[in-house]
Amino acid sequence: LCGACQHANFKKRETCQKCNFPKHGTQADLSSHMYHNINRGEVLAGDWYCHCGAHNYASRASCFRCGNIKSDYGGYAYDAPMMGVRGHTSEQAQLLPGWKAGDWICVRPGCGLHNYACRTECYKCRTPRDLGAL
Repeated sequence: LCGACQHANFKKRETCQKCNFPKHGTQADLSSHMYHNINRGEVLAGDWYCHCGAHNYASRASCFRCGNIKSDYGGYAYDAPMMGVRGHTSEQAQLLPGWKAGDWICVRPGCGLHNYACRTECYKCRTPRDLGAL
């Protein structure tokens, strides 16, 4: 069971499938995770993705999953006031693991789900792409 949300995960997972809490997280990690995880899955201004694929909150100086320092992460940042990939080319979006050209992030508060390019509405909350895509 996940130490943060009590979700039952397969043993092979290094992070929780539901909330991304590390498998071997410490009490300090849990406190930080719970504080920042009020809107689970929502991508906020300043959040960044490490090259390992982990979504890190803006307040983190290093990746919670692999420990890389934020300035060296070589990943992808979400700049204020945006919550998605607006203004970035498809090639830049492909830097994110699992992303393809045209993929988009829903900006409905509380959602923030990565959607495939073929979707016309968010898979999670059904917000239309033209309202929720960046």
